Amino acid sequence: MAEINIIIIEDSPEAASLLESTLRGVGYKAWVVSEPKEGLKLLGSMSCAAVITELRSAKMNGVEVARAVHKISPETNVIVITFYSFINSAVEAMEAGAYAYIIKPLNISEIRLVTEHAVERFYLSSSNKEKEHYAQLAAVDGLTGLYNRRYFKELMQHEVAKLQRYASNLSLLMIDIDDFKIYNDTYGHPAGDDLLRKLSKLLRAAMREMDYVCRYGGEEFVVVLPQTDKKGAEIVAERLRAQAGLYLPTTLSIGVATYPEDGQQIDVLIEKADAAMYKAKKGGKNKYCLA
Repeated sequence: MAEINIIIIEDSPEAASLLESTLRGVGYKAWVVSEPKEGLKLLGSMSCAAVITELRSAKMNGVEVARAVHKISPETNVIVITFYSFINSAVEAMEAGAYAYIIKPLNISEIRLVTEHAVERFYLSSSNKEKEHYAQLAAVDGLTGLYNRRYFKELMQHEVAKLQRYASNLSLLMIDIDDFKIYNDTYGHPAGDDLLRKLSKLLRAAMREMDYVCRYGGEEFVVVLPQTDKKGAEIVAERLRAQAGLYLPTTLSIGVATYPEDGQQIDVLIEKADAAMYKAKKGGKNKYCLA
């Protein structure tokens, strides 16, 4: 397991020594500084589960430290040290974002208990963020930043389920870059990757907020157009074809299929759009064809 960092901001050598020895005794990596600004600078350089600081300090009080810490690292928990007579001020610090407080005179058991809870809270928050991050990675194509094929299939299940409840249309555009292999062989794979990114940007810019653009695989892309009939999809397909010719060193072949007239099952609709796209390729490229 990675080291668990705790920053102690304490100008009393006795209190700092007790805190440090207690935290190291339970396996934490304790960093001791006497100046709040020094502690905040240290926080900016590493992942830290908690910051322990004096509530009442002439240089920067616990409220100010809590606010500063949360600007640098929102997941880091602030623990303030206070005398019992200043409990109201400790509550004010917690309202400003501090996680908990420790009462003076310092008690080893309390230090351990409060810090352990702060560490657990930090890792729970980090774990949730990691889950969100990896879920996002699983749905997005690394090269283009578009949704990937896996997400497209899940999206279609969701959209078709809605269509089965409410009478509406949905259209698919299956898009393929013409002669992409020749382009790659002529200019190299970095240029090919750049072309894929530029097309992705063009597709995103051309779509409505409710539409979805996905990378289907290789040089193939698919656009999902909710609440769009065949005529509306034709207009979008022609606009994309024309824009690619104007702004990119390539042309596009596009296949159009619409729910429910071309199919009411997802696989059927995709097959129809794919077949229409190959029809456009065989018909001379740089065009769209209907299913």
